[in-house]
Formats: sequence, structure tokens, C-alpha cells
Amino acid sequence: MSGLQLSALFLFLLNTLGLLLHSQLIPRGRIRAGMFCFYTNQSNLLLTVYELLLFCAGFYPGGGLWAALTDVRVSCAMALCIWVTHLIYQFVLVPYEKRKGLKFADFGGNFGNLCVHYFTPLLAVMQWLLFAPKENISILCAVWWLILPLSYTVFALLRASGGKPIGHTGLLYPYPFMDLQRLGWGKLLRNAAVLLILFFLLGCVLVGLGFLVG
Repeated sequence: MSGLQLSALFLFLLNTLGLLLHSQLIPRGRIRAGMFCFYTNQSNLLLTVYELLLFCAGFYPGGGLWAALTDVRVSCAMALCIWVTHLIYQFVLVPYEKRKGLKFADFGGNFGNLCVHYFTPLLAVMQWLLFAPKENISILCAVWWLILPLSYTVFALLRASGGKPIGHTGLLYPYPFMDLQRLGWGKLLRNAAVLLILFFLLGCVLVGLGFLVG
């Protein structure tokens, strides 16, 4: 097996365990209501499926699936979307919750939480840097990757427009910086623009790293 295929197997197993614990399926026997309304869980689920497909496709490295999954526009997009999960959690959500005095911000040794917000994101970026092909990487890739945050923003706003809170949280919007009712359209669009710019810049960072290590 190649290093990329082995790392795909490891990340698939680690992230599956992390999602099972984070969703409370293992400790409580049922998935936490509204779990997959959050970007964290959507990005982790997407990466888990990607890593499984990558591992399986590795047995046929000459096949079309392997070529598609290792295409830099796809492989780097996976690393970027999960890296954003870590950065938003660490530098936006944890400080926000700590200001409110909520215990969850300290994560209290919760392995599932550590997996989806720390271990998996950082290991996925390392996987891409160490093992993934870097051919044809360019700044244009960072532009195309903006589809990811745009798609999630549209999803979150459309879901909230139905008026149904997310699970037990009582929240219409998954994150405070997307709360249209509290912020209004002006501040919401400003926040969205800032996130898009940051997402693009992070994409450019990965493109630059790809040039350096590729």
C-alpha cells in the first residue's frame, strides 16, 4: 500500500470513531438531533466518505476513481474544508463560548470532540502535504473552492427559513456569525464576505505549500 492509501485508512477509522462519539451514538445509542446541521459534522462526514473511497480506490491506482480523488482540486479541497473546521472552532467558537462561561469550550477530555475539531483536521492537512499529488495546482483552485463555504451558507439560511430549531439547541442558525435575526442582512453579509476572503486566503496558503513541497 502507498502512504496515501494507508493514511486514508487511518483517517477513515479515526474520524469514524470521532463522529460516533461526537454524535453520541456510542454512549447513548442514538445520534444527537440536528447534528448534521453544523459545518463541523458535515465536513467531517464528507472527509470520512472521501477517505474510505480513497482507500478502496488505492487498490486500483490506474482507475478513474483514484485519478479523480487524487486530483489536486479535489484532494486539497478536502484538506481545506476540514482545516477551516479546526480554525473556526479554535479561534471563533471556543473564545465565544468561553466569554459566555460555557463548559463545552474546554472540551473536558472529550475524545470525539478532539477528533472532529483537532486530530482529523490537522492530520488531513498533513496527509495532503506529505502524500497527495500536487500537479496542476494554481490560485484558480482557491477560487473554485469558494463553492464550499457558499454552499454551506445557502444551506444554513434555507434551513433556518423553515423556522425549525436545530435539535435540542433551540437555535435557528448553527453559528452566531450566521444569525440573521440577531445580525440583520448587513452584518450577516459582512460576516459572509470576511469568511469568503479568509477561506480564499487559506486556499492560497495551501496552494503555496503545494508549490513548495510538490
